[in-house]
Amino acid sequence: MKKVVTQREAQDNYHAQLIAQGMENAGADVFSVTGLSGCIAVYCTHSERLSVDEIDAEIEKVLETNGAFYQIG
Repeated sequence: MKKVVTQREAQDNYHAQLIAQGMENAGADVFSVTGLSGCIAVYCTHSERLSVDEIDAEIEKVLETNGAFYQIG
């Protein structure tokens, strides 16, 4: 099965944690959270059957529940 790597940027450490939780909830495997020059990136790997839209939907659910002032994008 082919694997895909997806990355999302976070505003701060807590936002990165919420993004990672959403990725995991969607069925992806988070493998790295990096911070470089004020930019925090969260990386995950997932099967090509799991769409980026599905991952983003799960991230949005976590943000709505735990981080009301954060947005995707």
